[in-house]
Amino acid sequence: MKIITLDFESFFSDDFTLKKLSTEAYIRDPRFEAHGCAIKMSPDLPARWWSRDELPEFFAEIDWSDAAIICHHAQFDGLILSHHYNVQPKFWFCTLSMARLLLGNHISVSLDSVRKQFDLPAKITPYNLFKGKRWHELDRATQTQVGDGACDEVESIWKLFNILGKDFPREEFDVVDSTVKMFTEPVLRGDVELLGKIWMDEATKKQSNMASLNVSEADLQSADRFAALLRDEGVEPEMKEGKNKQIYCFAKTDPFMRDLLESENDRIRTLAEARLGAKSTIMQTRAETLGWMARRGPLTVYLNYAGAGTLRPSGGDGSNFLNLKRSSPIRPALKAPEGYLLGPIDASQIECRVLHYLAGGPDEPVIQKFRNDEDPYVDIATQYYNEPIYKPKANDPRKTEMESKRGLGKQARLMCGYGSGPPKFRSSAKNGLYGPPIDIPLEEAMRFVRLYREQNPSVCAHQTGYWSICNFRMLPALAAGRAEQFGPLTIKDHRIFLPNGAMMIYDTLEWHIPAPDEENVREFERDGFWRLKTRAGWKKMWGAKLTQNICEAVSRVIVSQAMIRIKQMGFRTLNWPYDELLLLFPNDGRAEENMERCRQEMIREVPWLPGLPLDAEGSLGEHYSK
Repeated sequence: MKIITLDFESFFSDDFTLKKLSTEAYIRDPRFEAHGCAIKMSPDLPARWWSRDELPEFFAEIDWSDAAIICHHAQFDGLILSHHYNVQPKFWFCTLSMARLLLGNHISVSLDSVRKQFDLPAKITPYNLFKGKRWHELDRATQTQVGDGACDEVESIWKLFNILGKDFPREEFDVVDSTVKMFTEPVLRGDVELLGKIWMDEATKKQSNMASLNVSEADLQSADRFAALLRDEGVEPEMKEGKNKQIYCFAKTDPFMRDLLESENDRIRTLAEARLGAKSTIMQTRAETLGWMARRGPLTVYLNYAGAGTLRPSGGDGSNFLNLKRSSPIRPALKAPEGYLLGPIDASQIECRVLHYLAGGPDEPVIQKFRNDEDPYVDIATQYYNEPIYKPKANDPRKTEMESKRGLGKQARLMCGYGSGPPKFRSSAKNGLYGPPIDIPLEEAMRFVRLYREQNPSVCAHQTGYWSICNFRMLPALAAGRAEQFGPLTIKDHRIFLPNGAMMIYDTLEWHIPAPDEENVREFERDGFWRLKTRAGWKKMWGAKLTQNICEAVSRVIVSQAMIRIKQMGFRTLNWPYDELLLLFPNDGRAEENMERCRQEMIREVPWLPGLPLDAEGSLGEHYSK
């Protein structure tokens, strides 16, 4: 397979720039124009600049079915190639994605930053000289500088590929390739009419919700008073490290506030929108973004490979396809291309299964329940309510009651394994995150949490439970860079290595002893606590939090390995919302059979987790919905 390294330079101006437009909107805009492209055809040949007039003929001469392309930010160059030149290579490599995994997402992985990491000189591309100018408006000397700068970038990308490639896990190349092609080879269609209706419905609902808040501007703008409003709704505000003290996570970029904006509780969501001064709801913004995108062409699914510290992808390009919950009205607005069907397959309770397997092994009681196809949520609810709890059928006269009670059992099983305390348990129940909303007193939430911890000693027991091992053995080992074997995981060099070679990075983990006057420090933290520096600031770490990180990463690798096998079977993944794969099947009479083949790949036993029972469910349809 021929390996080609390339980098485009394109027209940009003050009002036509990636700082103001998404990558997709910029590339598909009528104003877009490629100045040219620097291309390195082989390791032995220097990069050469090809101007925009030379590119169509040059690209037409290459057999792209047997060619791979290396770029830094492959989504950008790849969409230019597919949209403007109808070029779709066999395989994509992306040094930006490689750097994010190997260097961590807590630092910038721009080309200049990565070059600096490896002592390569800064870029020389003269952006200031061609800003606002078309190619034909540049004098010959400037054109030469542009070409030389692009060639320098390509040579550095090739060097970085070889440097990073020494440590990059081989199977992860396939994951990067699939992630890039979700964006560069789009096929999903958007129902513009339905997306417009969603926008209007949300606008009407927002006006009604705002009118019903009955709070003052001062209540919204004061952090303490806004926190009190959230507590009245059963939501315990999260805190983060400020300059000299802990502060509330009320910034627009804080994950806590983003979660509030996604809340299914109308009042909580509206409070967050009002606090941030949002002109439109997040549902409106998403519907509008996808509506305009659908008018320009197929929907481009932009995922940041290893965008989260737990190796999961994160959403990007202003259109987060990862947060389309099953109940979201937007999902049905996404349609398969003509002649195809969409097949979402979801790995059932995968994190819960992984948690109890890692904590107790294949014979752990909860794992036995999964293996026997027993409902994993009813046992703890049955003990809590002291009556048999079950999953009701559609015509059950106690359907609403049973759904609420089983929902609390589900919540306990899925939340308490990561150390959820009573306030968070209560707020999640009130918001209906795992079943119909139910408002329980804090004392009852405390009883549910205590019941979970008593029932699951392999996870929660002091000293011997998984949390304690993470807290008292693994966090110190990570901070010290000490080598430890931890089940299927290897800890060394401040990293947690998974069996496929991918790693989570804890370079910035430290034991922090707060100053005597440091605010918002709990009493038991006065002697010190673990914290990890991220791009969003310092985040506290503890045993249950590390447990969550590990389970998310292990689950991610299980799903990504299934995605690779499905790819080798000839089926594309169009979206990857954590534990679900959105697959594309030809509507040729074999779609059900092919979907079942892929579902079997999702539940295949993991060699490095022998005895872990997996399950998955899928569906087929022209729309992205069950």
